[in-house]
Amino acid sequence: MRAYVLPDPRLVKLAGRFVWLSIDTEKPGNLPFVEKFPIDAWPTLLVVDPASEAVVVRWTGTATAADIEKLALDGERSVKATGASKADALLAQADRMLGARDHAKAAAGYGEALAAGGPAWSGRERALEARVQALSMTDDVAGCAEAARTAAPEVKTAAIAARIVAEGLSCAEDVEGPGQGQAIAALESRARTLLRAPGVLADDRSWLYEKLADARKVAGDAKGEKDVAREWLAYLDGEAAKGKTPLERAAFNGQRVSAAIRLGEPERVLPALQRSEAELPGEFAVPSLLGVVYLELNRPADALAAADRALALAQGPRRVRVMVLKAQAQLKLDRRADARATLEKAISEGEMLPDNARPTGYMKRARKMLAEI
Repeated sequence: MRAYVLPDPRLVKLAGRFVWLSIDTEKPGNLPFVEKFPIDAWPTLLVVDPASEAVVVRWTGTATAADIEKLALDGERSVKATGASKADALLAQADRMLGARDHAKAAAGYGEALAAGGPAWSGRERALEARVQALSMTDDVAGCAEAARTAAPEVKTAAIAARIVAEGLSCAEDVEGPGQGQAIAALESRARTLLRAPGVLADDRSWLYEKLADARKVAGDAKGEKDVAREWLAYLDGEAAKGKTPLERAAFNGQRVSAAIRLGEPERVLPALQRSEAELPGEFAVPSLLGVVYLELNRPADALAAADRALALAQGPRRVRVMVLKAQAQLKLDRRADARATLEKAISEGEMLPDNARPTGYMKRARKMLAEI
């Protein structure tokens, strides 16, 4: 989004009506902001009332320039509270609940707005997607998958439909018991159709590929998973080749690594990562990804060197992530004492971070690795 969506001229006309702020939530200097406005997933877009500092719109995930424009204007209307229909008022109320991270009440609120607005309501597609988003933040994965299944056929905007289906598949894959296969199957064919639909962001096509690969894995279809991964990587390689700037060329690095690993051919992304490291010397993510690939290629010495380069650039929660990678390389090199020290440092640094900035998944992994040592 930073490379392709936010520079869109469509957003320029809003410049005088909003103060735009981009926050790197993992930089230590931004922790006061994160404490005040906790983030559940990345990317997240917030529209904040400047008077009350309440979040009036919270949007998780990707968005087109048209989506961002609508979110911004909906937020503005919520702040001014003017000219709203009953459905629009209920939508604004649900947005505020989601802004306050009351996900269950927000999901119910979006349902009320949809009922009030009816099929012809202009805000229907956004409310349908927001309801799926809100449900995905609760423990109701079956409800999230079902909401996505019922919403997808009526959404005509391909970009919105793609995000709904990808989110729904994410939920369906977490459904327990015999209903899992049925929940996945209800969305899988729609996901394949949307891969070819015009107007879908490249990030969202990539997300669909990832979820389709996951669906094949859940089904025990190893060949199908590899077939999806092969198509996914070819698509991402093509998108990266269109990039005119280092940032545009690097935009899909992480996704290319995921696709290449699933395909069993991690070596295919090495040249692209090496080029990105040369072009973007201040970015910690590139050497970190190189470390991941080198581990997959059983080159632990190279992985350790890449992790050290990433660690020199990483700040805040990112350091914990990189230190886990470093410890993995050290263990591959049979440097158990060094790995123990690295993991202890990762846990110590992580514990010093505020609760809502702590990388809990990597902390858990570091503790597990340390216990195994």
